[in-house]
Amino acid sequence: MNANGWPQHLAEAEAMVRALQQELAETNRGLVALTMELESRVDERTADLCATQEELQRTNSELLQMTLELEDRVAQRTAEWREANERLQHELEERQRAEEALRRKDEELRTISQQLWQAAKLATMGELAASIAHELNNPLATVSLRVESLLAQILEDDPKRRALTVIEQEVERMGNLVANLLQFSRRGQVQISSVDVREELENTLALIHYHLRNHRITVVRQFALDVPMVHADRQQLRQVFLNLLTNASDAMPQGGTLTLGVTLGQLEPGVPAVVITFTDTGIGIAPEDMPRVMEPFFTTKEEGKGTGLGLAICRRIVQEHHGTIEVSSTVGQGTTICLTLPRTNGSNRAYL
Repeated sequence: MNANGWPQHLAEAEAMVRALQQELAETNRGLVALTMELESRVDERTADLCATQEELQRTNSELLQMTLELEDRVAQRTAEWREANERLQHELEERQRAEEALRRKDEELRTISQQLWQAAKLATMGELAASIAHELNNPLATVSLRVESLLAQILEDDPKRRALTVIEQEVERMGNLVANLLQFSRRGQVQISSVDVREELENTLALIHYHLRNHRITVVRQFALDVPMVHADRQQLRQVFLNLLTNASDAMPQGGTLTLGVTLGQLEPGVPAVVITFTDTGIGIAPEDMPRVMEPFFTTKEEGKGTGLGLAICRRIVQEHHGTIEVSSTVGQGTTICLTLPRTNGSNRAYL
């Protein structure tokens, strides 16, 4: 290449450089415009995303509030349901208790009705027995007079005299038994007098002597010698003794020992008393029945045998005499009933 061709080539090169520079500037302007457009779009998208995020946050906040409100409502409804269920359960239990109480009262009413009927029947039988005893008085008196007349006609060494003497003794014993029965059956006003409890126990034992013997019951007497009198109604006291002796007999169906005790004691400090005990070797009283043994119409005897009034009557009579009655028992070993009555003397007359 000669020297004359360099300027031409240099001019062409410069022209190409200017063209490239122009093209590069246009390209830069296009890139700037594109960048600005992209930034604008990015800003728009960012704004949209921010708006969407804010909307989501508001929605989440509303959902959270609704969730909390729903949980509160569910908790409230659950509490109301639980309270209603507890109230219903309580009402159901109250109704069951009321039904059970009604059933027990109905059973008690039936039992009391049967026992009242039994008591009425026993009262009728007592009146009938008293009537029969009264009718027996006349023939017994006739037999007694006839035996007495025959004894007066027979010599002392006559062999027949012994037989007549036995008849006389038996007729006298039967007369005493009838007299005791009539005296026991009479109803009248309370008559307080000085009573020897040992004598009244003997008189009551005479009434049920054969009953105790037939039931193979041995009576042991443990009477103190210096027992004072007590102020009491003789008939009521005998009724108490008869009830307690009968109860003791019923408690020993296979036989046993009945120990009667009469000793000195105190009703309370400074108040002298007479203590009377009835101790049997019978079946005893169950611990769960002990609190109720004095209740009217309560009985552990089989149906038709007891009225449940015996101990209740005994307690009433003893309390009316300003005394006390206590019961102690062991199942399988026996029962002891202790009566304490104020004794008769000048120091406690006002107490009676």
